[in-house]
Amino acid sequence: MADNMKDHEAWAEFGDTLRLPIDPATDYVGGIPWEAAGFKPDLPLVDIGPGSGLTTLALAEQFPDSELIAVEPDAWMRSMLMMRVAERPELRERTTVVPNSILDAWMPEQIGGALLFNVIYFLGGRARQAFWDRMAQVLPEGAPILMSRAYGVGETGEEMVKSASATMGRNTYERWRQTVPVKDGRVEITNTYRTVRDGEIVREVTTRIAPFSLDEELVVSEVPIGKYSIEELDEKYLVIRRASDIRR
Repeated sequence: MADNMKDHEAWAEFGDTLRLPIDPATDYVGGIPWEAAGFKPDLPLVDIGPGSGLTTLALAEQFPDSELIAVEPDAWMRSMLMMRVAERPELRERTTVVPNSILDAWMPEQIGGALLFNVIYFLGGRARQAFWDRMAQVLPEGAPILMSRAYGVGETGEEMVKSASATMGRNTYERWRQTVPVKDGRVEITNTYRTVRDGEIVREVTTRIAPFSLDEELVVSEVPIGKYSIEELDEKYLVIRRASDIRR
């Protein structure tokens, strides 16, 4: 019988084990087009929804002299993020962790850019509009929002598919995933985390989340063109760049 857990609780336990060490060829943290994004490192840089903090570390390594703001509302993820920051003196002195949704989060009056990786599909339509309006208040002209082209859709089907596997000690950890459409424009994602030892499943944890099922055409159509320009950087990333406001 599988144990039922909340998704963020299971990800806090299994997520980094399944992702680390990062394979640049497959992981979204590898191969980030920093130069093309055009961050303004003399201003604070914001990491939106960094989870356990791997993207915050990547941002810090790329911009070693910049102030960082990490906005993470989930307490489980935030505890891991704060541990990563706290154990690195060079990061601790220049990183502020904000425990709110990006819609309610404190930010400096101006920022030099933001990361938006695997987050936008957790916002409803009105919340997405509020997000773009909020960011327009703090981004100067030319500053980017670097957004991953992941919108919570994925392949749908009735079968569970193994999406990740990693070994630690005598245990092998597996993540099995199933995505099915549900009502109100959402998909239900079932994640099953298995612990295998000596060929036997010794533990199984199942979680379910229901993010919005978005496609790129919809996401891009919602970006206020009077405030932003949209640039396709590669198959993994878009940059939404603050433009001059169009005034009548």
